[in-house]
Amino acid sequence: MEDLSPGNASEDASASNPPPPPWARATLSDLADFDFEAPVAESKSADSSTLSDLFSAAGGSIGSNGELADTPAARVFQMLSAAAGMIFRSKEPNEPFGALMVTADGGRTALPVDFCGPPAEVLAEMARRATHPVLRARLADICWVVDRKAQLAAIAAESYADIVAKVGAGELRFRGEDDRGVLTFDARDLLRRALLIGRAIGADKRGPAAARDIVSAQRVKAFEQGLMVPSLWFGHLALDFGVGDAGEISSQIEALIAKLPKGSDPHTIVKLWRMAARGYRLAKRTDDQHRSQSSAADQLVAIAASQPMALLASQTLTEAIGELHGVPGTKDRRKELRHRLVDVQAGIADEMSGFSIPTDIEELARQVEQQMQHPSLRDKLFAFAALSRSPDPAALEQEARDTIREHPLSSLFGGSHHDREGKVVHRSEGAGLGDGADASAVERQVAEGERIRRHIAAAAAEIARQTITRDYYIADDVFEQLLVHSAFVPLNLVMTYSRGFTRFFQGDFVGATYILTPLLEQSLRHVLKSSGHDVSKLDDATKTQEDRTISSLFDQMRSELLAVFGDAIVANIENTFLKKIGPNLRNRLSHGLLSDGDPYGDDAVYACWLIFHLCMLPLFEFRSQLKLPYDYTAGDRSDLDGAAESAA
Repeated sequence: MEDLSPGNASEDASASNPPPPPWARATLSDLADFDFEAPVAESKSADSSTLSDLFSAAGGSIGSNGELADTPAARVFQMLSAAAGMIFRSKEPNEPFGALMVTADGGRTALPVDFCGPPAEVLAEMARRATHPVLRARLADICWVVDRKAQLAAIAAESYADIVAKVGAGELRFRGEDDRGVLTFDARDLLRRALLIGRAIGADKRGPAAARDIVSAQRVKAFEQGLMVPSLWFGHLALDFGVGDAGEISSQIEALIAKLPKGSDPHTIVKLWRMAARGYRLAKRTDDQHRSQSSAADQLVAIAASQPMALLASQTLTEAIGELHGVPGTKDRRKELRHRLVDVQAGIADEMSGFSIPTDIEELARQVEQQMQHPSLRDKLFAFAALSRSPDPAALEQEARDTIREHPLSSLFGGSHHDREGKVVHRSEGAGLGDGADASAVERQVAEGERIRRHIAAAAAEIARQTITRDYYIADDVFEQLLVHSAFVPLNLVMTYSRGFTRFFQGDFVGATYILTPLLEQSLRHVLKSSGHDVSKLDDATKTQEDRTISSLFDQMRSELLAVFGDAIVANIENTFLKKIGPNLRNRLSHGLLSDGDPYGDDAVYACWLIFHLCMLPLFEFRSQLKLPYDYTAGDRSDLDGAAESAA
């Protein structure tokens, strides 16, 4: 019988109402006669994370007993540091802020949900009193997210526009930026957030209206100065929110392309033509849209002609054919390109005999911390991709046989493998006492060795991931610039892959696992098709065709997979995603058999890393030619240091 004594009832109430997180302890009374902006009063930073660091320093250090200081000032500064330190995700209208860090055991830093209730009132009061536009924008926006008060939404939108205006006037500066002023991705993201808020409270309100004016002015400035990447940023932003006439914007894009100097990046030119086609489509100027699509296709054909590898050329030609889809009068042109594609694909087999990693990267992979000591984000991402290698299956089998021989009792008896509900999902036979081990026992020993290897590799990946995210802001744009060149990634999935890897690096392992795992199957089909293989199957009874599943690829097209990827990668994919004696991630995910904690486990973390590894492998040979649009050297904290000295 349940004990309902007063003492136990009190304990139950205490258990159901856990204490607030340390960053949500401040109260309205703590703000009385208190200048909470003192640590950032002299800061010229337009970066919220810099303010977070300043508030953290002002809040005091952790005591010898591991407890945070519990004074009114410490509580307020801890709250401000946590609020300012959250990751800004401008493309997420309903969840614009994410945790700065998520650990593999499920722990995390602050999220907006932590400030619901009384803490939101404290943030709202500080948002109304704040004079630093970066702090005012962050506090008001968090309050808008958790409480939906239009007044705070208006403050947030107006503050975002004010930040960008002050950056343009030289009063504030984004971390790591040069003299480009407002023509940066940081400014674009702030303006996007202001415009998203405007959709909810009215685009004619002062903040959203100011943001629209800035977007229009900066778009024109980028076009006039011939800056291709900022033109893409602000051009798409204008089209997304209807800032200006779409047809006029597309005409200006064409004028920009016409005056670009010789040698301009051809891939960016393709993006400009696509943006022009998008604008003409929105303006319902169909002929101009088709003309822009044809120009993009012509540019892609020129890129294909200059590609050093048949695989890259075939991928680019395929993209060019896709650009012409639906364009009237291009039937003969598409036919010509298809014939050229077939000719180019004849050379893929020699190039795709296997992926390889240079020896120096293998050496760097031995020490994770040392490997992450590269000056740029691009190099760190390649180092991250090279943390481990797919083991040779023959070596794994020989190691398993040696282990069974040396420790025969450990594998003498057969075994059964159960899921969390106790159902038997796999059975393996015993090895016996002879010299020859049963294949089933060897498979079980290999699976155990692989489990240990994935555990070590996942730990290394977690250390490296935190090292990267500590120094860099990770967004979809970073991966889009890399994956668009990867032969492993279908072009129509570049943005989806990018979102999955962004979630992975931000510590959202649930989102990463559920996004990336299904994409692996399509990438395998994509590479096989690029190598000239038919990945469809015909149902003789219904006379219909469908693409093979990943299981069918491994069962019916294993020789083709081995020819393209090599034994090691094929075995690694199978051991991680398909075998019932292993994690079996693909099938368990597809059928809803993963629990809430599984994406945080070593197998899921390793699986996400393995997919990233496969996407990056084709790029290693050309990594020195790849550039990220806003890469900067880690440790650029000059503004923080100066602001900290001023506050002191």
